[in-house]
Amino acid sequence: MELMYRQIFEPEIENINITVPKAWKGMNIEVIVFPIKNTAKRVSETKKKRNELLDRYLIDLSDFKFNRDEANEYE
Repeated sequence: MELMYRQIFEPEIENINITVPKAWKGMNIEVIVFPIKNTAKRVSETKKKRNELLDRYLIDLSDFKFNRDEANEYE
């Protein structure tokens, strides 16, 4: 069962209909409506920042070979 349903859109008219998942039929639900600004731009900027951080801090481990004996050596 889905625990949350979220939809972001720009209404063209003042009255809207909301369609919820079939599994919610007969359940008590809460509907909260509030304006948000520049959602698509924020998502795009967040993805861009995440990719920049990954590029900066990502370490290439493709040639790494784990040596169990070396890891368990005591000095």
